[in-house]
Amino acid sequence: MKMSRAVIITSYIENEINIKEYLHPEDYVICTDGGYDIASSQNISPDILLGDFDSIKCELPENIEIKSFQPEKDYTDLDLAMRTAVESGFSELEIFGGIGGRLDHTVANLQLIYHYNDFFEKLIMLDGMNKCFILDSKKLSNFVIPREKNSYLSVFSLSEESVGVSISGAKYPLQNHTLTRNFPLGVSNEFKQKNTVISIKDGILLIVISKM
Repeated sequence: MKMSRAVIITSYIENEINIKEYLHPEDYVICTDGGYDIASSQNISPDILLGDFDSIKCELPENIEIKSFQPEKDYTDLDLAMRTAVESGFSELEIFGGIGGRLDHTVANLQLIYHYNDFFEKLIMLDGMNKCFILDSKKLSNFVIPREKNSYLSVFSLSEESVGVSISGAKYPLQNHTLTRNFPLGVSNEFKQKNTVISIKDGILLIVISKM
């Protein structure tokens, strides 16, 4: 039986967010490198700290499990943290940060949530401005998103084609459409009703919610 939820606090969170508001008492908190500085500033005590520690400013704590890695490695700190969550058997994963700042890191992190999506029942990456997740037709055919005020809703195809995509409850509805990876038709939609429903017959979608 899988354990409940792991939370990763990354080294960089561009848009301020009160992480404690999102935490549950039973969450397993993983900090990557300078993510420990962010956790400490919000009085969050992680269960484990890992990384190459090239960006941390606080002294390494003595009462928390630490996994140290060499800077010259094939895997990013976030990748190592996500591997830890998989190996520990968590069913849900929430990642704070990983969006914004260096574009190469953002692209790498989007690739990571795509890669690890199959390992979790729920996987989301967010900061104070954005949140994103994957909708894969092999796992789920539709997803209901409660309306978020003053926010844009964008849908991108990660597979070469995403077939049978429908969007209802949004300003720009879509019905049984094929989205392609090389044209961003689904960018900057808006919530219109209490719930927006996104469905797909075949393919993989990246869904992004961004504050205006």
